[in-house]
Amino acid sequence: MKTSYSLTFLGASLLLAFQANAAGTLVQEMSKMTVSTAGAGSAVLAENASVAYSNPAGMSYIDGDALSVNAAVMDLGIYYHDDIDPSKDSDNAGGIQPYGSLYYVHQLNDDVHLGMSVSAQGGSALDYGTSYAGALNLNDLKLSVIQFNPSVSYQINSKLSIGGGLQIDYATFEENLLCGQGNIETDSWTLGYNLGLMYQVDENNRLGVAYRSRMNHDLTGSFSTNAMTVSVPIPGPIPGSVDKNISAMSGEAGLNVLNPRQIEVSGLHQLTNPLSLVWSLGFEQWSDNDSTTISINDGNRISQIERNFDDVWTGAVGARYQLTPKLRVESGIGYASSPLDDPDYQGADLPVDTQHRYSIGATYLWSKDISFNTYYSYVDYGEPEINNSGIDGQFDNSNQFIGITMNMAFK
Repeated sequence: MKTSYSLTFLGASLLLAFQANAAGTLVQEMSKMTVSTAGAGSAVLAENASVAYSNPAGMSYIDGDALSVNAAVMDLGIYYHDDIDPSKDSDNAGGIQPYGSLYYVHQLNDDVHLGMSVSAQGGSALDYGTSYAGALNLNDLKLSVIQFNPSVSYQINSKLSIGGGLQIDYATFEENLLCGQGNIETDSWTLGYNLGLMYQVDENNRLGVAYRSRMNHDLTGSFSTNAMTVSVPIPGPIPGSVDKNISAMSGEAGLNVLNPRQIEVSGLHQLTNPLSLVWSLGFEQWSDNDSTTISINDGNRISQIERNFDDVWTGAVGARYQLTPKLRVESGIGYASSPLDDPDYQGADLPVDTQHRYSIGATYLWSKDISFNTYYSYVDYGEPEINNSGIDGQFDNSNQFIGITMNMAFK
């Protein structure tokens, strides 16, 4: 009975800890190089090699070969405030985290371009410690997802081009839980694809559509716990808890995490000689993620949690103004609806509400073949409430991004 209870408790803890990651904490600023316009124009801009990722059809607008290298840092702020006991609050569980990406485009002939992208798809390093309200379910974690995205484009005629690519994801996840006495390490590879279309309406207006398929990660690895006694909350109108003995365990664990299919439509409009407007509208099918399953010891113990996700709608609008022949300034605002509004389904590993983005940046033409884009973006992740597994409170979350991208052309 001890072993059975221990596995059940561990499975429940893992499900709760993985809950928000299964909600897909993809951070678009890590991979799409339209940060300075808050993501506006992502599926239609085709000025450098990063288009190989955002919309492979746009590679047809690259003359010759091109390389883009991005280096950036994000400053993630995750604060938990407990409604019952302020001593169960957490300090900032986030912090400063560096990341980067690489993009390359090769012109094979007049009609065909080849591309390759290597980019971070999302991830975080969180550390709540062992004294906040959710210490049984999550203490600290490290999540990293990197994608290799080879792609190809074909120019059908002077107005229309199409493209597609293969998404190859590698994910790693390491977590400590059970007040520091439990550990899990998992990783996985998975495949998907992306498609794109770009249409030049006239010399001043262009439209783009980009699609990314769902990516289903089956993370597998190991778990272990030390022998311990834990205090388990008792649900009900009167707060309370009961002590349970957990025996030392080790074994294999598996988890499925789904990142949903996404589609984005963007426009570019040259309003005047120095001023252009960009916009994007997007849809992410979070409702397709109906449950998450944990298996322990080769499937001998399986737990499942039902989801309550809504589909996510996104929108962004930005402007770009050419101050001088070498310098352009850029700005934008963006919005994303919340995939989860019910406190009973929230998790502690980066819960998000509606998102609001505010961005500025500049592009400087260093020479005819080299340019630099610098950007800053502030993202308000909202104040989602949580009320499950002894955690009753509210988060205050935000993120800041600052980075620079070097773009080179080889003609």
